[in-house]
Amino acid sequence: MSIASGLLLAASWPARGLPVFAFIAFIPLFLVEQELFAKRERNRSIRFFLYAWLAFFIWNLLTTWWIVFSTVPGAITAVVLNSLFMAIPWWLMHSWRRLVPKHQGPFPVILFWLSFEYLHTKWDLSWNWLDLGNVFAAWPKWIQWYEFTGTAGGAIWVLVVNLLLYLLLKEVTGLGKFTKSARWYAAVAACVLLIPILLSHRIYARYEERRDPVEVVIVQPSFDPYQSPQSLIEATMRTEEMLALAELKLTDSTRFVVAPEAIMPEGIWMHQAEFNRHVLLIRNQIFRNPQLKWIAGSLVYQAYAAGEEVPHTARYFEAQGIYFDTFNSAVKIGPFGEIEFYHKSMLVPGVERMPFFRVLRPIGKLVESLGGTAGSLGTQDYREVFETGPDQPVIAPVICYESIYGDFMSGFIRNGATMIFILTEDGWWRRTPGHRQHHEYARLRAIEFRRPIVRAAGTGISSFIDQKGNVLQRTEWWETTAIRQTVNQNDQMTYFAMHGNVAGRFSVFLSVLLLLAMVIRKVITRKKSLPSQEKAG
Repeated sequence: MSIASGLLLAASWPARGLPVFAFIAFIPLFLVEQELFAKRERNRSIRFFLYAWLAFFIWNLLTTWWIVFSTVPGAITAVVLNSLFMAIPWWLMHSWRRLVPKHQGPFPVILFWLSFEYLHTKWDLSWNWLDLGNVFAAWPKWIQWYEFTGTAGGAIWVLVVNLLLYLLLKEVTGLGKFTKSARWYAAVAACVLLIPILLSHRIYARYEERRDPVEVVIVQPSFDPYQSPQSLIEATMRTEEMLALAELKLTDSTRFVVAPEAIMPEGIWMHQAEFNRHVLLIRNQIFRNPQLKWIAGSLVYQAYAAGEEVPHTARYFEAQGIYFDTFNSAVKIGPFGEIEFYHKSMLVPGVERMPFFRVLRPIGKLVESLGGTAGSLGTQDYREVFETGPDQPVIAPVICYESIYGDFMSGFIRNGATMIFILTEDGWWRRTPGHRQHHEYARLRAIEFRRPIVRAAGTGISSFIDQKGNVLQRTEWWETTAIRQTVNQNDQMTYFAMHGNVAGRFSVFLSVLLLLAMVIRKVITRKKSLPSQEKAG
């Protein structure tokens, strides 16, 4: 049954899964829990934890195996640890039932799971690729109400339907007939399943974008991310190729050219940015098209002068005797003198950041020898937006992995962003489900914030997505091309943009109360057992 749960979850996942499987995927795991709870005198709680771990291990393995193309140790760590973390909310639910056995159903698993997803975004091992609400990413007509709840609403929906269907199955199989309680469970389950879909279709039909057009060109050069330029000539040729692709699509109305993550050859030193040869090449095109701005991804380096405070992420450049930081950044390039940076803040564990680096620094060399990162790229705390002039579009420059975090991205919207540009490089994973899943997740952000998505991917899939999550235009995998589209910017705030993951924060509060109750119950039970033990002695 644990294996069945894992297989059903994997079969539900985008981009090619059927999300309907998610509504029954946890029923086998609920049945496992019920079996072990009924025989709790003979089974310790750790046994259910291991069964849950098995289910989530299969789900993680079948859904995110493609990480191996980027890092083998990272893939093993992600699958093993993420499935372990997912098992904890279920183990807490089982432990709660064992401590308070009378009339205590498995409902606390909803609170524990939402708390897990929320807290999982807040630490160095964050990997929220498989948040339950992401399962509907390819079915935007079902989830237009995400503008109020974010993906946490989808997690609640999936868990509640699974729980009601499990209780229905338990009622029918236990009594062998369709009782009044069974009919009640069936009716409530049908309502909980169908009402959100009907509500979403109504929102979808009624929502109209306010006309405020912005013409954008996306460049997808499809350079192999594993092959860096080997000479100055090759680096220059890459920039010239991107400029040529953009030139084919430019019109007098084009406001932005968007290029993928880390696409600028050789990177940019911040103190020399105005004289960077690739910036100057791009500015030649801007000179011929004065209405134009480029937004592109680049590695960016910041040198620290003697006596200047050096952050813990800085590295020592022995040849010049200076400390410097490396950032994965978005760069806005305008006319001469106009250049801005946003530094990626939500870094990929193991690839861009060594988790708990301050503690694990001594084993850094071992981590590097295994293909990981000893240290961390630099980050910034503030969700920087790119302003482009009075009454002009304000851009959220989101870099790759950051786009899977709705709560995190709400900071860009609250800072005034009217459009979302996602700069990514998905070629690290080759032609696997990884790049398709990542693309579909962008549609969730369009719904949550009612902002158009302009997604520039180095090797595909690049796309334009409207405010309802519809893909207006997209490229194919590893296609060297440029595409142009006019999308409507929007400055209206959704509930989710203003307040973020309310369900997650509230669940953490209630989960803490439940955990305190469990601890108190455990202490009381232990004290009650002491007199009988002394008497027996």
